[in-house]
Amino acid sequence: MQVKTSNLEKPQTLPLLIEPADQGSASLSDLIEYISRERNWLDQTLLEQGGVLLRGFTIQEIDEFQDVAQALIPELKPYVEGQSPRTKVTGNVYTSTEFPAQFRITLHNELSYTKSPPPRIVFHCHLAAETGGETPIVDCRKLYREMSAEILAKFEERGVRYVKNMHGQERGIGKSWMDYFETNDRDQVEAYLKDNDIEFEWTADGNLRTWSIRPGTLAHPVTGEMLWFNQADLWHITNVNERNRAQLLQRFGEENLPTHAYYGDGSPITDEDLAGVRKTLWETAVIFPWQQGDVLALDNFSVAHGRMPYAGPRKILVAMG
Repeated sequence: MQVKTSNLEKPQTLPLLIEPADQGSASLSDLIEYISRERNWLDQTLLEQGGVLLRGFTIQEIDEFQDVAQALIPELKPYVEGQSPRTKVTGNVYTSTEFPAQFRITLHNELSYTKSPPPRIVFHCHLAAETGGETPIVDCRKLYREMSAEILAKFEERGVRYVKNMHGQERGIGKSWMDYFETNDRDQVEAYLKDNDIEFEWTADGNLRTWSIRPGTLAHPVTGEMLWFNQADLWHITNVNERNRAQLLQRFGEENLPTHAYYGDGSPITDEDLAGVRKTLWETAVIFPWQQGDVLALDNFSVAHGRMPYAGPRKILVAMG
């Protein structure tokens, strides 16, 4: 199988578009063989450009996407510690998010608040929304260069303190600790937390509170390039609209919010700093419409992703590792 490459969004080089030269002839087996044959080139391209979009291949079934994802990521990982509500559809393939359709999800690197974030993440458009529902992406090397020097210095010097409160009931605000860690075994959860340098405490009502300090910026583990790499603006209470924010604070108080973020030294992250972060994120983002069957592979260190609001049915699948 022969392919052609081009820039999807000129003058942007992210993502690199890869299509079959003959749109009518590419099969799933052809794509798997191509990925195997060109693995070194694909790996280098992901390091240099951050993302590739495979378009025009006949990928329709969930199992077919799983095969492609495993060709790109030999060992798919479970979504342990994940913030977003998801459903595991097969193996370690999940729905991308089940957050309400009317809300935009800010740009973030998957599991960037964990001790060992997955190096790569792959999305599949199983069903495109009628309107909206794009997965915006942004180059975190560019974010590092364009972030306000004052804001960058604070995050670089102090890091981010992530605080999470997880309920222990079948229903509650946010995910339960059982959902976060995909187990009901407290001993297993505690072992995971200790292994991953996460402080924790169990509350009298069976809830779990965790906190950890992670970097605000990071050197890419392979290239050494400096990256903007945190989810402070996603975890912080200001990510919630004013009405819901007031209700959450009144109900839980700041200490017991489902998620919240501080600078690593415990000092508050100001609204002004977060507004500056969000402004730079969205001014730098690349947004393009999904097409049925698309597969988007990203270097999860150098490229962040989000989600735009949408209308109508939508099903984007994800795998990582």
